[in-house]
Amino acid sequence: MTNEFTPDYLNIDYNTYVARFKELLAQSDVYRDFDFEGSNISLILEMMAYYGDVNTYFINKVAKNVYMETADIYECVNRLARQTGYEPKGVRGSRATLTVVVSGSEISDGDVLSVRNWKQVNSGRSTEDGDSIKFATTAIQSVTVSGSSVTIQVPVRQGIVTRIDGYTGDDLIDNELLLPTDYAYDDDLDDYLPTIEVTVNDAVDPWERVSNFYTNLIPPINDNVYMFVYDRYQRNKIQFSSSRNVPVSTDIIDVILLDSFGPDGNISADTSADTWTIEDTGFIENETTGLPVSNDLITLSMSAASIGGDDAETITEIKLNSQQALRAQFRNVTENDYNSNLSARSDIVRATAWGEQEYAPSGSIELYNVVNISVIPEIWGTATITTSADTLTTDWATSGSILHPLVYSSAWEQELLLYLRPRKMISAYEIFVIPDLVYFTFNIGIRIKRLASFIDVKTDVLNKLIYYFRAENQEFYSEMDFNDVVEYLLDPTQVSTDDDFPNVSEIRNLNLRDINSNKFIYEPNDIGNYPYWTEEASTVSLMDNMLRVIQLGLNQFPILSDDTVRIYQEE
Repeated sequence: MTNEFTPDYLNIDYNTYVARFKELLAQSDVYRDFDFEGSNISLILEMMAYYGDVNTYFINKVAKNVYMETADIYECVNRLARQTGYEPKGVRGSRATLTVVVSGSEISDGDVLSVRNWKQVNSGRSTEDGDSIKFATTAIQSVTVSGSSVTIQVPVRQGIVTRIDGYTGDDLIDNELLLPTDYAYDDDLDDYLPTIEVTVNDAVDPWERVSNFYTNLIPPINDNVYMFVYDRYQRNKIQFSSSRNVPVSTDIIDVILLDSFGPDGNISADTSADTWTIEDTGFIENETTGLPVSNDLITLSMSAASIGGDDAETITEIKLNSQQALRAQFRNVTENDYNSNLSARSDIVRATAWGEQEYAPSGSIELYNVVNISVIPEIWGTATITTSADTLTTDWATSGSILHPLVYSSAWEQELLLYLRPRKMISAYEIFVIPDLVYFTFNIGIRIKRLASFIDVKTDVLNKLIYYFRAENQEFYSEMDFNDVVEYLLDPTQVSTDDDFPNVSEIRNLNLRDINSNKFIYEPNDIGNYPYWTEEASTVSLMDNMLRVIQLGLNQFPILSDDTVRIYQEE
């Protein structure tokens, strides 16, 4: 047994135990001249050494998982994160906005229509496994009819509505109710699109979900609260607190949840009303007449892709998000605070923020207290950031497709500002700036070992380069050192969670023969000694050394144009 993957908090192994036992016995009068090799007592020594070695391994394993930086067991990482006040997230269902059009003889001018909550609609699309992707309304929304028809923008969550009725207070263990399977967690507890509803004794008002039991303590206090957590055993639980209200044994607890597909529930925009169907009666109620509107009079469409569907947070994500949340202390001041707060949302991959001191240190009063924010969304499109398509041409490839971000969705921008408000500094004025994507292309020559397959090596090099430039692995305003890229490609220990890139070990030599980008290089005086990637062509040097370290701009983000990566075999 080896301690290769654990720190040496206790640095002693099997062979050391055996040698030490023999040394100790040799110091006694009885075993001073004893020949241990092949003797019966050597079996006892070896067995004791074996148990000692196993004990060493587990002591190191336990010590490793006491600290967040070195922990590698989900149970321990989850527990350590919760101790810092961070709640790890489970599976998250994507969200979208449906355009609902109602027209017909059942409605009249001035009628008040109400879209009911927890109603199921089918998108007409399926996952790769053939399961229907369904969405649900989770909040009541009312609108007044003007004319003979009305159009309503209805927010929905991906998931199958699941009702679990009949729990009682006797089902609680330590004020917790364990749920039978995984359900949609939600990435924002303060929005108007819940993924769970808990009612007690058929009360009209459901209990309130909170992120911790120390919130909402300002009068008038609502003590009917609960937490919906994803625990260290990767199970969903409803928690109540003895410091607030807890259902008693005679109380009946009813729960409504969404059984979600996570990232598999993200779907593209579809303006065709033919694909959507309503599966529940009473989807819309005419409050003026007190009657439900017939589903035949309702058409549905979705003009923007759904966003936000994601798997449960991994160990790496919990470590990063919990540490950044701890440093932020529930307020946004630094770039890391904004990145942590916004990246915790499943529809945002990376975020950054900067103020006037970063780009106007001379001190323009018009820029005081302005916080500029740029984000990289999980899915580009009209629901987040509208883009335009373009091509990138190099000397070694005809073209590669790239996207140019154009404008934030006004609805999404307002949603993000609302999301940031609880951590907003009172003097800050927050504005969103379009991210500037810097696309890189590579011309790579490699020499491989004699018996290696060039196709296999080429495939792994390309996949490893793509993984390096994944948005999750990059940052705004970063330094690009292409020597680091080469070292990363050649290092066999640098692997992804689902690919070991084994064939890179067959490389004898790798050279970056050329690097291109969709940006020019110039070197302004107020940035420092780094060249700066920009669309402006001022002071461009055609002799510039592309391999030196490059500092990207404040809102610039590195991306790979893998369509124009050329990897060829050198002799």
